Amino acid sequence: MAEFDSWAAYYDYLHPGLPGEAEFYGGQALRRGGPVLEAGCGTGRLAILMAMSGLKVTGVDNSAAMLAVCREKASHAGVKKKNLVLVEADMRHVNLGAAYPLAIMAYRTFMHCLTVEDQLNCLRCIYNHLVPGGEFFCNLWAAQPARIARYRTRPDFNRRTLADTVYIPSEDIMLIHFVSLWRDDARQLLHERHWVREQGRNGNTLHEEELSMTRAWITPREMEHLAARTGFTTIAVLGDFDGTPWTPKHTEMIWHFRRPG
Repeated sequence: MAEFDSWAAYYDYLHPGLPGEAEFYGGQALRRGGPVLEAGCGTGRLAILMAMSGLKVTGVDNSAAMLAVCREKASHAGVKKKNLVLVEADMRHVNLGAAYPLAIMAYRTFMHCLTVEDQLNCLRCIYNHLVPGGEFFCNLWAAQPARIARYRTRPDFNRRTLADTVYIPSEDIMLIHFVSLWRDDARQLLHERHWVREQGRNGNTLHEEELSMTRAWITPREMEHLAARTGFTTIAVLGDFDGTPWTPKHTEMIWHFRRPG
């Protein structure tokens, strides 16, 4: 069972993406004309959009449950099957037997590679799926030391922070989302425990789900080294989806790589 299988029912409500990312990735894909490889496509927020634009998209994810949601959404949206191919596989080791002019890894997906070995394997896998001269866009959270320092160094599940409340009109319920975070400085890992409460109109609890997630934070310098070790040329590092060059004040990094050739 993949870590994100248990997230599938709630993911689109609690993780709607970053402002401007859909337009950014969609525009990059349209300019290149496809086909496009999306590693970690999840429930298909971006893959479906690109496929609806007439592009041929291959989406890879290791969560069968997330891909099931993606297929259902794509069917409801009328996406042609030839335009969207979904593959359940590990993005560190998959071999699709194809090469693409463009690959994307959005919404901090790369942070789920928790070790240097995982990170290198993932980047090598993307590299091997690009044509010579092919390009790769990868979004990471720009972890600021002062922000990291505020997180606890051991779990305390009695201290939960309200992360979000989301009303779902179709089911007439409210999702109440709490989170508890702690950090492992030695391995640069953020461990997260989440609780999602389904609350009825009268405030009664209908269901509560406990979810977990672990992510690695990666500094700009580390990402530059990882890319160099896997053969990528760095074209640019952006701080937002408007194309602004990254600075230490930004909370996101969008890396633009190219496979030489």
